[in-house]
Parts: sequence; C-alpha cells; structure tokens
Amino acid sequence: MPLRILLASDIFGRCAGLNRLVQDLAATATVQIQLVDPYQGEAQHFAAEQQAYAAYSTQCGHDMYAGLVAQVLQAAPQPFDLVIGFSAGAGALWRALAQLHADKVKQAVLFYPGQIHRHLAVAPQVPTQIIFGDSEPHFAVADICAQLQQQPAVSAVSAPFAHGFMSPASQAFNEAAYRQYLAVLTRLAVGRT
Repeated sequence: MPLRILLASDIFGRCAGLNRLVQDLAATATVQIQLVDPYQGEAQHFAAEQQAYAAYSTQCGHDMYAGLVAQVLQAAPQPFDLVIGFSAGAGALWRALAQLHADKVKQAVLFYPGQIHRHLAVAPQVPTQIIFGDSEPHFAVADICAQLQQQPAVSAVSAPFAHGFMSPASQAFNEAAYRQYLAVLTRLAVGRT
C-alpha cells in the first residue's frame, strides 16, 4: 500500500519547484501524494517573491489557507501517513492539525512556518517536527523552538539556512539543504512503507 502524503505548498503554489519535490519523493518510495495550495491547483509562474506574496495575500491569505488545509484533511477518506508543509503551508497545517482528531494524520513535518508565532496556543495531536531556518523577521527562532518543545507531540529545531531553503522558487533556496532534508523526508517515507 502506498504511503499517503499531503504537501501544503508555500506562497508559490504549484510551480516547478513543488513539482520537483513531488518527483523526488516519488522516486524514493511508493507514495500517493496529494497537493494543496493557495491557488486551487492552478500552476503558478511568479517572477519574484514579492509578486507571489501579493498574489497569496489577495487570492487566499493565512486564515483562508488554514481553512482550506483543514477541509482537505477532514475530507480525506483515509489517514495521511505524512503531511509536509512549507512556509505559509506549514503555518496552515499547524493550525489545521490542532483541530483534527489524531486518526487523520500520523506525522507532520513543517518547514519554516513563519506565522506560527501568532498561534502558539494551539497544539497538534500528532507527532510534529518543525524545521525553521536560522532566523525569522518576526520572532527569535531559538525562543519559539524552546516554547514549542514544551508541547508533548512537537519537536522544533533550527537549520543553518534561510527561510525558503527548500523552495527552488525562493531566493533563499539552498541545493545542499534541499538534498539533506529530502533525505530526512525519504527516511520517513521509507520507514512507513
């Protein structure tokens, strides 16, 4: 039976970078991947992060995206073995996971959820790994990691890379970091198949 994965995109949505991740995950394990993004599945081709953020803000926004992710998780006919989110998608997953029964998702990996500092009162009921970049503009990463570590299902660490290091569409993309964390995701996938 294939591993069921949900990927929640960042503000770039369905783009070449996200397609690359899907292909890389599919090459390492037998997976069934469902995508959720802020643009209802339409392919995006932003020239710059500022353009992507403007589109995200006007077409979706944080509250709507969190609601969309929660709907996808609730409507799933079978539980997801792994949910993965990036930036805005990670923040949306964080909020959605706190509303779910633990039987809908087995494990979550959230990359640099920049809006999490606004939602520290919520707590996911499933094992959740959070990987921040080395800094965030709105909070001290070490302080947030320490706060999040107080929750029983959460582990939070910072990586020596900038916010966006997993997204080829981001100016902060780092190929070595991408490969390193793809290996982490692959181990999770292979360990569950």
